[in-house]
Amino acid sequence: MAQHGEVYKDESGFLSVFMGVVVLVSMSALPATIGWIQVFTG
Repeated sequence: MAQHGEVYKDESGFLSVFMGVVVLVSMSALPATIGWIQVFTG
């Protein structure tokens, strides 16, 4: 059971890091995304 807890904790940590990276990338790409939307919408 202790092993299961450790594995779950590791998965949770990985998910937190993954979500942090996704947020950082999306925030840094936000101005470019807005620019592309403005270009395509005219």
